[in-house]
Amino acid sequence: MQNDFLNKLKQKTLIFDGAMGTMLMEAGQASTKSPMLLNAEQPELVTDIHKRYYAAGADVVIANTFGGNPLKLAAEGLEKQMEALNRQGVLLACEARPAGKFVAGDMGPCGKMLAPLGDVPSEEMENHFFLQARVLIDSGVDLIAIETMYSLEEALLAVNGVRRAGDILLLASMTFTQTKNGFFTIMGESVNQCSASLEKAGADMVGANCTLNSRQIIGLTEELRASTRRPILIQPNAGKPVTRKGVTYYEQSPAEFAADAAKIKAAGADMIGGCCGTTPGFIQALNEEITVFSG
Repeated sequence: MQNDFLNKLKQKTLIFDGAMGTMLMEAGQASTKSPMLLNAEQPELVTDIHKRYYAAGADVVIANTFGGNPLKLAAEGLEKQMEALNRQGVLLACEARPAGKFVAGDMGPCGKMLAPLGDVPSEEMENHFFLQARVLIDSGVDLIAIETMYSLEEALLAVNGVRRAGDILLLASMTFTQTKNGFFTIMGESVNQCSASLEKAGADMVGANCTLNSRQIIGLTEELRASTRRPILIQPNAGKPVTRKGVTYYEQSPAEFAADAAKIKAAGADMIGGCCGTTPGFIQALNEEITVFSG
């Protein structure tokens, strides 16, 4: 499947899915202790979301394992369920997967700070990423997507953990903010610094997701494309979040998002998907726009 993915990537812009959290909130699950619990408690809901993204045109669906790092789960008293919840998350995505499509195992931040700013030694943090990656690989994912990383140091530990776990296609995405001096992580790391370090550590593909909207991320795409020859994934948010009566909405329409996606592709993205606020409607509009753009 690794070769299948790379071959398809040579043929077209691959479309990733949109937000899982947004879809769960729309389904009335905003108060769930951990979204990963739904893999066991409401598997039909999670599977249906994956199916809707595939039907909208996604080539790649990301399993509901974002919070599956043992350290992250331990904060909610769920560390003993780490393997079961990760395996079930992959299983649900694989069950929804049509022929010729792909499933990515999702790995997000562990929710703890590294020493000396925090209390987690780097070796321990890397090992927790290794433990999750080992389960994801054994469960049958086509690739692993490390995403929403605000710290390059933590992202590199995640890459190291995955590489210890096995031979798997690996994508690592950082989260950047826009400043008057350009795009940087909240830890002050530049686009060039991130892409070079992730490549050296063993990432096959690099990317950027979250925080920025589709208009802002066009400039970031240009910087990221100039910094690497590896395939890049771009996953912007659906505009700016607005809270009304305790409910968070995103102000962008699928049509606006898709129009910007054509510019993101022109800026050099090889893969495009959505992050916070995006739904199957966004992915359908994105897919249609990219198909027209490519044609």
